[in-house]
Amino acid sequence: MILVVDIGNTQVKWATTSGGGWLVQGQCPLEAIDKLSLYWSDLSVPTKVVISNVAGSRVELVVESAISSWNIQPYWVEANSEQCGVKNSYSIPNHLGPDRWAAVIGAKSLNLGNVVAVCAGTATTIHGLTSEGIFLGGLIIPGYDLVHRSLSSNTAKLSETEGEFSIFPVSTRDAITSGAIRATCKTVESFCDDMEAAGYSDVQIVLAGGAASKLRDGFVRPFINREDLIFLGLLKIALSL
Repeated sequence: MILVVDIGNTQVKWATTSGGGWLVQGQCPLEAIDKLSLYWSDLSVPTKVVISNVAGSRVELVVESAISSWNIQPYWVEANSEQCGVKNSYSIPNHLGPDRWAAVIGAKSLNLGNVVAVCAGTATTIHGLTSEGIFLGGLIIPGYDLVHRSLSSNTAKLSETEGEFSIFPVSTRDAITSGAIRATCKTVESFCDDMEAAGYSDVQIVLAGGAASKLRDGFVRPFINREDLIFLGLLKIALSL
């Protein structure tokens, strides 16, 4: 059994597989990371553990402690110049976040051709990947919740409650929600336009992340929803070890 773990800015998410789909999926708030061993107490002992961590060294120590009884050395993902059929165009390859590297590898495993892979979490990360497996680069913008919260909490008389998406909002609440969605989706679609203008045809959007469901109505282009995109990348890495 393989255990893949995605440690983000607010959540720790994991999944297990024996090669025939996901067996178990779970998550816990990052603030409860000290109880991770309890969350994992019912898991079967894995043969491999592959982890993406953007939350820092203290969290790494807690995770090491949680898996210590399994007597297994985890693989901590770090972006490379090339891995699992993906070439990294970053000038300093390991400066690309491990979660973003896993997302790009996950997108490559889908064999969709030219892709823009979007992970909508605390930040929204946007990644350009060619059909040949070249990660061209990408964008990082504030996540939907961050944009919405910054407007509602820092501006007098604006609503903190989420509204409904609308092309022509007629309430302040709907205007904030629709603006946050459209700003994100238009940025993604503009990036797709840039890829196609550079000669990469028929770009497809792959959408993942905790805020993905909030963005769906804002896209004009079709998209493919893959909530397990980072898990797919982590699994691909695990199988290559």
